[in-house]
Amino acid sequence: MAGARRGVLSEKQRLSLANRIAGLDQRRLLYLHEATSAGSVRGGAERLGVSPSALSRQIAKMETDLGIALLERHGRGVRPTEAGDLLDSYFTDQRGRLDGVIAQLQELVEARGGQVSVGMGEGFLGAVMGPPLRAFALAHPDLRLDVQVGSTDHLVARLLDDTIQMALLYNLPPEPKLQSHASRRHAMRIIVNPTHPLRRLGRPIEVDDLRHHALGLLPGSYGVRQVLLSAEHRHRVRLVPRLTTNSSRALLRFAEEWDGVIITTEFAVDQELRDGRLVALEAGEPFLEGSEAHLVTRRGRRLSPAAQDLLRHLRAQVALIRP
Repeated sequence: MAGARRGVLSEKQRLSLANRIAGLDQRRLLYLHEATSAGSVRGGAERLGVSPSALSRQIAKMETDLGIALLERHGRGVRPTEAGDLLDSYFTDQRGRLDGVIAQLQELVEARGGQVSVGMGEGFLGAVMGPPLRAFALAHPDLRLDVQVGSTDHLVARLLDDTIQMALLYNLPPEPKLQSHASRRHAMRIIVNPTHPLRRLGRPIEVDDLRHHALGLLPGSYGVRQVLLSAEHRHRVRLVPRLTTNSSRALLRFAEEWDGVIITTEFAVDQELRDGRLVALEAGEPFLEGSEAHLVTRRGRRLSPAAQDLLRHLRAQVALIRP
């Protein structure tokens, strides 16, 4: 019998490779996934709480077993080869299916109890963590809630690796693996204290106006900052912040006490506006006026009954959040 054509696996070779992939250590696949997600061996090791050398050894063993490189150096970090990308997708799909089986088993064992995980930007906390989530918790006394707060980029990563089940995001990135279940336009506003000079302009605030005042901004991984960066690019203006922080509380103090300017949605500073400590000024920039809040999950993820209940509950809250 003639041998297999060059570049085409014989049936025996295909079965051998399939067995090697099926027999891969799940821990090694996790190491590859975290290194790929972090963009570096050190970053992946920090996420897992192991040493970089231990992570490198496990990935190297997997490369030896399969006879193909899985990571390649890229600048100061690493990125997956085509084979590494295939294995990472295989691991993510496997874990997603396993989560689905676990969710179904939990349905049988715990009915509507268990744990539900949701992520959100810090700006959503005031609007969601009060009566909305409290009412849901009272209706589900056996349910444990895991609420994670972070940037848009961080929460998208946690959705895609199934660490969280759903998230409230501002400025949803164009990620086909995410599904939006509800959205509402929430224009960004220029937030200042009542005596700030910008308030005396008597017109919508333009991006160019902001260059002449002390700005407090979130880092670029946050949706609000990404919208502003788009506006800067459109006007060919670079805004240099006096303060950069991932703390909404620090930004509020900056606006109230430092005579600073911050940019966020009205619902993120609702209490401060009601108390008269801050005022919201209209922006004259279309990018800032047209931004949206979204409730999202990973496309195709199976949710437990309790998680489905929370998704329905939050869908209604997105519609109720005052624009």
